[in-house]
Amino acid sequence: MPAERLQKLIARAGLASRRGAEALIEAGRVSVDGQVARLGERADPTTQRVTLDGAPLPAEAGRTYVAIHKPRGMLSSARDERGRQSVVSLVARRIPGHLWPAGRLDLDSEGLMIVTDDGAWAHRLLHPRYGQEREYAVLLDAEPVDADLERLLAGVELDDGHARLLAAGRQPPPAEIPRAPDEAGPWLRVRIGEGRKREVRRLFAAIGRRVVRLARTRIGDLALGGLAPGEWRTLESPEIEALAGRPLAAPRRRAGPLTVAIDGTSGSGKSTVGRALARRLGARMVDTGLLYRALTQAALDQGIDPEDGDGLATLARAVRIEVRGDTVLLDGVDVSQALRAPRVDRAVSSVSRHAAVRSAMLPLQREAARHGPTVMVGRDIGTVVLPRATLKLFLTASAAVRAERRAAQFGRVDRLERYQDEIAERDAADIGRSVAPLRRAADAVVLDTGELDVDGCVDVALQRLGRR
Repeated sequence: MPAERLQKLIARAGLASRRGAEALIEAGRVSVDGQVARLGERADPTTQRVTLDGAPLPAEAGRTYVAIHKPRGMLSSARDERGRQSVVSLVARRIPGHLWPAGRLDLDSEGLMIVTDDGAWAHRLLHPRYGQEREYAVLLDAEPVDADLERLLAGVELDDGHARLLAAGRQPPPAEIPRAPDEAGPWLRVRIGEGRKREVRRLFAAIGRRVVRLARTRIGDLALGGLAPGEWRTLESPEIEALAGRPLAAPRRRAGPLTVAIDGTSGSGKSTVGRALARRLGARMVDTGLLYRALTQAALDQGIDPEDGDGLATLARAVRIEVRGDTVLLDGVDVSQALRAPRVDRAVSSVSRHAAVRSAMLPLQREAARHGPTVMVGRDIGTVVLPRATLKLFLTASAAVRAERRAAQFGRVDRLERYQDEIAERDAADIGRSVAPLRRAADAVVLDTGELDVDGCVDVALQRLGRR
């Protein structure tokens, strides 16, 4: 069989999620033929010996899929270093093996969970592209007004990107959720299409409401089905197949050259994913950030103040900027190296924040996508620059994940908390900008690069485009 990425092999063996497998590799706990493995390494388990902590990966056999009603106060992790009871311990005595949760609920939440040893299946279950909705019963501290619910249905900006409820209505919890005699406040039933960390709680916090109780009642078509808190059952084959889902249909091709618009949070890997996707498609890669850097270079060369929006807009209409991959030509001269100079770094954000400048640059950006298949990365690509793009992607990752990447990039693990604070501040500033605020196109596919590696993001994009 062909070699595969180690994190996929570990996940398929049921030892960890892909993200967890990456952490195991980075910690030096994975070896291939006796040599400590590196992140991104591939191996063929039929011809090479892959081990975790010295033990070979278990051979693929019959898989286990279990639905559990998690009680409040129980951990949803596979195990706990402090010895606290986890949801996996409810079935561990009856079902041996390495089971782990396919998605989590926080300590104070309750309801339906699934544990399995099938990493690939769990990845399909959790990924938004397979369309498995989650339904929750939510007890709030106070009655929300209709306008607030409409706001959540339309979508709000959270610290990890745009989020919204798919549905919301006033309805009591199902019979499997025990009621407290002294409970107060309204019960709602809500549905979401993703499973970001504490997403429902954060959505209601955005409208000033506190979630008192949160119970997951359904995943896809699978409901609690009579399970009382602490009870579990194995899933039947039709349920397993249904939860694996099918990828959502690819978007209709629009007239004109194929275009992929990639937006997202700072540090989420837009350029890296864009380059990889462009290579797979045989398309041009256009990083529009380089266009603004080239304009900044021209302004500095000509002595135009970065605060002079009108002067910059006039310059943008006069200069000729071409982006060819990582090569940038300014009036026919290669300025690729100069664009990374500190003086450009210091001025580019000032140049790009002017509405007049962004308007003047718009024809240049659109022109870059008119001459063949194009992957374009930057800000406002799916919402303003290419609103009719063949496919729109919005990349995101938690502030913690992006801080870890920056710390690794600069070799400064000691600055991890500082980087995380800086990223959170940058996100807030990007969302709150008066000109070109960070927004997700309504029809964009959201990819969490903390969960998916570059190849995984490219695979999703190709599936949505209907290509292999």
